[in-house]
Amino acid sequence: MTCFAALAACDNTPIESESTEELGVSTAAETATRLYATVGDNELSFETLGTFEQRDGVRALVIRATANRYLADVLSFVPDDAFGDANIISERRFEIVLHEGHELNTMLSGLPLFVKVTTNTGTPRSYTARIVVAPRFFDFRGSSGIWIDEAVTPRYVVQGNDNLLYRGHASVSGYTDWLTVTAPDGIPSVYGRPNYKLDWTYTKLHEAIDPHTVPLNFSAGGDNGATMQKTARLVARVTEFALTDGDAYDVWPSLPCDPVVSACYHSRPAGTTDFSQCGTYRQVLRCTY
Repeated sequence: MTCFAALAACDNTPIESESTEELGVSTAAETATRLYATVGDNELSFETLGTFEQRDGVRALVIRATANRYLADVLSFVPDDAFGDANIISERRFEIVLHEGHELNTMLSGLPLFVKVTTNTGTPRSYTARIVVAPRFFDFRGSSGIWIDEAVTPRYVVQGNDNLLYRGHASVSGYTDWLTVTAPDGIPSVYGRPNYKLDWTYTKLHEAIDPHTVPLNFSAGGDNGATMQKTARLVARVTEFALTDGDAYDVWPSLPCDPVVSACYHSRPAGTTDFSQCGTYRQVLRCTY
């Protein structure tokens, strides 16, 4: 196993599963701008920050990657289905396009995306990448008295016909009566003083991350007005990247319901709507059937 990361070190957190096939893994720190992994004499890297562009008449998240060999073909897919668009844009560079709506929401909710890469030279000539794309805060500016968790996590919360909610967290040091978040759009629901929850539906989350150059503004204070202010940008990032020359379905099989998550989910009182204590959205979803 070989592991590289630009501007951030790889950690030892295991991915969902591994096999004895050759496997390269990178896990992004919030500040990483590019992740690298190798298999055989092939190297592949992904830019961690996705950018939004107009594609096919709709907004789309575009993620770019670079190989060290001339590319013959690329294909993006999820188990049993092609997913998103993979386009070669130069001899060694390609892009993944995830259209706003079903494609982007599915990826941000925690489903990994596979990318099969075929090269004209090198050993092996074909390999598969696995990436995870997630919402992340960065570019924090302002008072250190307002703390904003960089992670925004998909959670299983019953709310009409849609049980997917994206949740972040923030807190304020010292005594304050309130925390507010303002922005041109994409404002979360804020509640739970003093350890605030920040909740977005997918629609609101997309507004918050597109365009990624517009920050959210955090203010905290009391009866006499705001005493602390901070800004942060919410973006879509590649947070995990792994590479294998084995069968992707064997190396990264779809996971079953975790017994611990199942016990938590089924032990909740009747009428419970928020199952965030039991796990992530997809961990809980696997145990609802």
